[in-house]
Amino acid sequence: MIANLNLAPLEPGMDGLFRTRLAGHHARTSEAFGALRDQLGDSPSAPIGEYGLYGGAIAVSDDPREGKWELISIRDEILLVISDGHFAKQRTESVLPEGYIEFHFMVAGPVSVEFSEAGRIEVTSPNLTVVHQGDDMHYQVSCGPGLWRSVGLYISREYFHNFLKASVGIDSSLWRQLQALRNEQVFCHQMPVSPEALTAVKQLLENPYEGYRRLFFAQAKAYEVLCASLDLWQAYLDSHHSAEVFSSRDLRLIEKARDLLVSDLRHMMTIPELARAVGTNTSKLKRGFKFLYGMTVFECGHRARMTRALELLGNERLSVNEVAFAVGYQHQTSFTASFREYFGFAPKDARRMADLRNVRPRTPSTQDLAAEEGL
Repeated sequence: MIANLNLAPLEPGMDGLFRTRLAGHHARTSEAFGALRDQLGDSPSAPIGEYGLYGGAIAVSDDPREGKWELISIRDEILLVISDGHFAKQRTESVLPEGYIEFHFMVAGPVSVEFSEAGRIEVTSPNLTVVHQGDDMHYQVSCGPGLWRSVGLYISREYFHNFLKASVGIDSSLWRQLQALRNEQVFCHQMPVSPEALTAVKQLLENPYEGYRRLFFAQAKAYEVLCASLDLWQAYLDSHHSAEVFSSRDLRLIEKARDLLVSDLRHMMTIPELARAVGTNTSKLKRGFKFLYGMTVFECGHRARMTRALELLGNERLSVNEVAFAVGYQHQTSFTASFREYFGFAPKDARRMADLRNVRPRTPSTQDLAAEEGL
């Protein structure tokens, strides 16, 4: 069977992911797999032989209820990380650039990704995220607390190039996109998962075998997932979605634009005004907001208004009309309609609620989205 490694108890502050668990703070993905291989040694329960396959299961923490990671290496060309747990607290880890092409299938779990302290992506599930870092661009991933089930493939650049040549041809648009990536840039696509790909991913999460057969099954499914990933990626591009390639400077400008957007909720800036203020164009600004925050500029501003309104309603000295004005509404009736649409109850009812911190919005209204161009 694949070895279940008995690692030393976690030290205080070691709340990272599998890299931290195996190789310590700021460890690279390859270093984590190297530590795994050293742990396995020549153990007959986790053979490393002519097939170039090895793997191990690592407990998330000393509490077995938090689950495990299963790591499997296919000739050190494809590194497979299967996450299946329920984190008791948020876990954060830096991912340093090593040239891998990464395919991350998130089946369940709250996760955010922060690129070089310049901007944050919120990833929803189910979802396929393709990531490739420039040599000077690291990112930080934060998971949980809560249920977390995912499958990640880290594929060496050389192997991926050869795979593309053999499967879709040497003049692949996918490869050209990756080759054009500069050191200070990050390439990232988020896209929906097909039922076929999701089935293969779930079969990896529920691998029924042990020993060599477990490794062989994982290898076969990894290739199936990789083929499905290429199909999803190509279909995504063919449907006229542009590649999301941003530099550190781009991400900092988009972050600055969001700060400006929410800094004065009475007089919210339009998209052209925001773009001019931070020194970018409207197209990149709108794409950047979707890339970093998973929402449009309009939705981001609307959420900020509603969140602030909820806070102000806790102050009984302010009338509903004053709260409406404070968040940019000229008429109390339109504010009340927007607030009710967002939260599911009227502003006057908010004051009767025991704990405003536990209030969650309903799905944001799509009403007035046509006004986004002029926001």
